[in-house]
Amino acid sequence: MKRILLIITALAVTFPALAVSSQPENENIDTLKSAVVTGTRVAMERDRLPAPVSVVGRERIAVSDESALLPSLMEEVPGLFVTSRGVTGYGVSAGAAGGISLRGFSAASGRTLVLIDGHPQYQSIYGHAVADEYLADLAQRVEVTRGAASVLYGSNAMGGAINIITRRPEFLGNRVNVKLMGGSYGTWRASATEQYSNGRFSLVANVGHDRTAGHRENSAFRSTSGMLKASYDLSAAWRLSGDVNLVNAYSQNPGTVEKPMFDGTADILRLMSWISLENHYERTDGGINFYYNWGRHDINDGYAQGGQPQPYLFHSTDYQGGVNLFQAVRPWEGGTLTAGFDLKLYGGNAYRNPTTEIYADHKKLHEEAGYLLAQQILGPVTFEGGVRLEHHSLYGFEWIPQAGVSVLAWPGASLKLSASKGFRTPNLRELYMYAVANENLLPERAWSYDFTYAQHFLDGRLNTELSLFWTKGSNIIEVTVVDGKRANRNVGAFENKGVEFSADWLATDELKFNANYSYLHMGTVYTGAPVHKMYFSGTWTPGRFSVNLGVMGIKDLYLSTGENAVKSSYADLKARLAYAVTDWVTVFVRGENLLNRSYQTMLGFPEPGITVLGGVSLNF
Repeated sequence: MKRILLIITALAVTFPALAVSSQPENENIDTLKSAVVTGTRVAMERDRLPAPVSVVGRERIAVSDESALLPSLMEEVPGLFVTSRGVTGYGVSAGAAGGISLRGFSAASGRTLVLIDGHPQYQSIYGHAVADEYLADLAQRVEVTRGAASVLYGSNAMGGAINIITRRPEFLGNRVNVKLMGGSYGTWRASATEQYSNGRFSLVANVGHDRTAGHRENSAFRSTSGMLKASYDLSAAWRLSGDVNLVNAYSQNPGTVEKPMFDGTADILRLMSWISLENHYERTDGGINFYYNWGRHDINDGYAQGGQPQPYLFHSTDYQGGVNLFQAVRPWEGGTLTAGFDLKLYGGNAYRNPTTEIYADHKKLHEEAGYLLAQQILGPVTFEGGVRLEHHSLYGFEWIPQAGVSVLAWPGASLKLSASKGFRTPNLRELYMYAVANENLLPERAWSYDFTYAQHFLDGRLNTELSLFWTKGSNIIEVTVVDGKRANRNVGAFENKGVEFSADWLATDELKFNANYSYLHMGTVYTGAPVHKMYFSGTWTPGRFSVNLGVMGIKDLYLSTGENAVKSSYADLKARLAYAVTDWVTVFVRGENLLNRSYQTMLGFPEPGITVLGGVSLNF
């Protein structure tokens, strides 16, 4: 620990003014031409960035009217799929939905990383994402790196990184938004957001509540959340910021249709907080960010008909904290050098019977890493290279390289090629918990290779992007039987290939379209990752009216694997109609599954039929 503190102190002197990320401001982020920060830590034109990154802006998130953020991301990002089991809410533990899959990499297994403002945000003991924690009211924009992102973010970013960038006012003055809505299956949603800025000081505060009785017996859900974020410009170059988010979610697991469950409940409380100091100069940008995440999960695994109620609840608490710091400099024309250091401390405990069933007894692990990134622009060509040296308290050192090139080949066209390594260290569950635990596990590894062609037409009103990818992984942790004993072991391998396409078209000032498609070929088949995924939407805004129509098409979604694998294919039609009665009152109605299709994204958990919600949005 003394050595870690000395390293932090030395780097703090070397990089005296550092931040989470250098967010592009006043940027059109709802097209394929936007700038991004997730691939480099500092803002960079997407056409110049070798790695494929999708951006979902505030406009698209807001019109979804969802409390959860993930439905919007699934619609807008090719290759990204999220499982669901009801009207709203995902839950945790057995029978939970919210399984995030990116190019076949599951966030449930910790192979796709979710971040908030550039720091990791997941359940530390099990290593999985917590879908009910990622809220639409939280996000100003979301950047999704499709492909390994471990050079910047370390473990768990094998398949990619989903970086949720929190809200910040982009205006002077005070604005309040209140949204109330309700509809099918006893579903109610309410939120209130305060935004204030006087030029140097800004504040965002939000409270929200979401609840439903559910479309099946014993499938209720409710969630209450709060957010407070503030920032202050100490000078023209320095900014101090802080953020606190709290989410309490209660969900019921109804079980499968064939095997209904009783008393299957999960009550979770998640806290996310950070404070950062960042700088923006003409030739350098950087920052330091301290963060702390904490969670408490109380779970009743329930019982099937003829069974007995659980004598004890499952309890767990987990934490994750650390520091991220970096400094990017531009020492010569077209060149950018970025150096950074990350420290992460994490652990927790889990038990059922506090006397005899202690699964994880206050386990603690830590990771430290330093990385270097270099970009050089030479006319139409951008070269990028990077390397990360990761140290884990159990596994020692791991080198993670990355390289890429992009070429502005002809007017409006960009050709990009990248190769990057990803890895994942075993989580606490795999190492220490249950009968399959194995303390001798080694990290998983993967390589991602991407080729991307982007083309812009009509002065940027029509934008397209096509990506081809190939990923290959080794050392994958699977449960195997040796000498009659089941245990986690590094025996698996996989090879995924695919195609991703995105397009947006501003046909007129009142009419715009968005579309994306992805094809995934899995060498080893996994559930929750469709072979074909398509989404198309159109928005028309004549005067005070706004009409949106969208359709999600899924083909060959594996619900189970093996010789008699079960697959699902379906189309989900959605529509939204809104009317601005005055400048401060808007009424709206939206419907989902308007074709009333019967389908599942999880085996045994049918989705609801036609679902209609209506409400009002008030702006002051």
